[in-house]
Amino acid sequence: MTVLVGVFLLVVFTYFFAGRSLDSIQKELEASIPVLTQLKQDDKKLSIIAHLTTVKKLRGIDAEAGDNDKILDSILATAASTGDVTLSSLVNLMKLEVFVFYQEWKEAVDLVRKSGNVRQFLTASFASVRYTFLEALTYLKAAQSASGWKKRQMKKCAHQTIHLIRGWAKHGNVNVVHYLYILDAELAVSGW
Repeated sequence: MTVLVGVFLLVVFTYFFAGRSLDSIQKELEASIPVLTQLKQDDKKLSIIAHLTTVKKLRGIDAEAGDNDKILDSILATAASTGDVTLSSLVNLMKLEVFVFYQEWKEAVDLVRKSGNVRQFLTASFASVRYTFLEALTYLKAAQSASGWKKRQMKKCAHQTIHLIRGWAKHGNVNVVHYLYILDAELAVSGW
């Protein structure tokens, strides 16, 4: 039973990053919550709720009320109280996706710094690669608007993260090459 739920979550997680319409993803996520409740898979249900909240935020549903941020913060608090670092990392990834999408760079930098090394807890998944790309992009964009030592600090963090992605590409991970093109373009715009 647990394997089936795990496979289902992997499929839903893949849909989120695969470019399916947000409307269809939202319907599927909403339909899965009662099933997970019936199966008493509360930890998996929290993961689905994090995705659903992010999809709603990206679609502009309930965005004005701030309910989505409260829900994600509540899930983060639950993850912290239960010691579920994987769920915490997943929620931080979802929050970072939204911050980058809406170009809220200050909030994104604060989240990246607060959440620490998420790659440790999202191992062997494309989510850790996606987080690393968003982290590098966040530092680059934050450095563009900063000055002085803060700019140097952001540039250094961006270069370290880009170096990590370059290492993955050098060792044969073809799935990060397009991320490098985007980051190289940002570096070129910045003149670094």
